Amino acid sequence: TPPQPSTFGDTPRPPLRLSCVVPAYNEAANLEAFLPALYDTVRALAVDCEIVLVNDGSRDNTAAIAQQLGQQLPLHYIELARNFGKEAAMTAGLDYARGNAVLLIDADFQHPLSMIAEMVQLWKSGYDMAYGVIADRAAEGTTKRWGTRLFYYLMNKDSRFKIPENAGDFRLMDRKVVDVLCQLPERNRFMKGLYAWVGFKTVALPFVPDQRRSGESTFNLHRLLALAFEGLTSFT
Repeated sequence: TPPQPSTFGDTPRPPLRLSCVVPAYNEAANLEAFLPALYDTVRALAVDCEIVLVNDGSRDNTAAIAQQLGQQLPLHYIELARNFGKEAAMTAGLDYARGNAVLLIDADFQHPLSMIAEMVQLWKSGYDMAYGVIADRAAEGTTKRWGTRLFYYLMNKDSRFKIPENAGDFRLMDRKVVDVLCQLPERNRFMKGLYAWVGFKTVALPFVPDQRRSGESTFNLHRLLALAFEGLTSFT
């Protein structure tokens, strides 16, 4: 359990109005179950909540499922013209989100919904950003594990700031963090670097990713290398 801040000198947090940004690329098989489960989780934690689903150029029936679920949930649907990648999809969702706190979460059930309550509690106690850190990569292939380790070594070698190793996009951020991220002028956005660069009061929460409920990850070796190249050229 992370330490609770004694006092940061901030005024008490207002009632939570939470925006949940969900980037999705060919996740139709998961969305029909995931979005209602997400809504059931967050509506018990916030006085108001919205789900911002960003369709990152999917080739499945994501659009049809969004239209169906939009009649049942407070769902806002953004459809990108093609597959721009997760960084662009998250940026589009953050630009649209209107809550005083924003949750970034994947649509494949690998980010535990049970952790959201702890993130919300940390936000209420004064933290501006609570993020998940993968505690165990044993389920990943050897190439990806070693590649990830090498990437973080190169990123953090003699760097002016450190990108937390194994930290992902699963995080809850205060409105002021989101506003700063949205104001940054970068067009090729390496979000893990931007989260660390903006600073603010942050806390890490270790977790073990759950199994995907359906389908296979589209984040292959090619995409991993492209993201690593983007990060290295943007932040070194």
